[in-house]
Amino acid sequence: MAHAVRFGLRCSQHHREWAEIKEWFQAADDWGLESAWVFDHMIPLSDPRDNPNLEGWTLLAGLAEATKNVEIGPMVTGITYRNPAMLLKNVTTVDHISNGRVLFGIGAAWFGGEHEMFGFDFPRDGDRVSMLEEALQIFKLLQSEDRTNFEGKFYTMKDAIFEPKPVRNPMPLVIGGSKPRMLGIIARFADQWDNNFSDPAEYQARADRINSVCEQIGRDPAEIRRSTTKGDTFLTDNNEDEIVAELQSLRDLGMTDFLFHAPDDMNVMRNFVENTIPALRERWS
Repeated sequence: MAHAVRFGLRCSQHHREWAEIKEWFQAADDWGLESAWVFDHMIPLSDPRDNPNLEGWTLLAGLAEATKNVEIGPMVTGITYRNPAMLLKNVTTVDHISNGRVLFGIGAAWFGGEHEMFGFDFPRDGDRVSMLEEALQIFKLLQSEDRTNFEGKFYTMKDAIFEPKPVRNPMPLVIGGSKPRMLGIIARFADQWDNNFSDPAEYQARADRINSVCEQIGRDPAEIRRSTTKGDTFLTDNNEDEIVAELQSLRDLGMTDFLFHAPDDMNVMRNFVENTIPALRERWS
């Protein structure tokens, strides 16, 4: 299965007010980017930690109304912050506001200090992965059944009614992860695997794990889109030839989705979108 290449903007909401985030998302929409992303944290991930940081899913509801075509989502939702049924209700609401443009980014959560700060339970790594695995099963059931029953170690559903269903049903699942058990879950459930790495061999070992599990369960691993993110200075620290060479090397590894953290200057991103992306799309078509 050959996937068309996609480009996206990551505009994490820490250190940003609503007006700036909306401006970036509307720019991504106007530029014809395929995706735009926030994150799912209560506080900034960099200093100063007491700077503004809006909540992710309510923010996405506003951004859904402020945009028309770009797909939107979080990179990625921590499963520990919300009951899975309530989370899916939040996500489905945004999906309806956006007329089916939600990308459901989900993961096992990692920021222990944030959990402690706000009183969220932060189970050990294995339990958080198990919670995610149960939640993924619940998401599938709630989107497909009239009434859902589920009995797990962490979650229970009893004749659960879930209406309305998402506009795009099921919503595409974007799962981030790099450790063996998470890679197995990605192989089973994900429509898109998000992964960052510094060494191609490191990525290839992870991809081999996904491919192996897909083979075991009879799934074509090519069904799963592959995304990675470049930092906010990538477009300013490199010249045009270096940018293209780096992206080509990632494409050769199998990347289908290229995401870019918003640089300080919007004109830098605009120039990249207008002058570089069209040539890359033509090369990779």
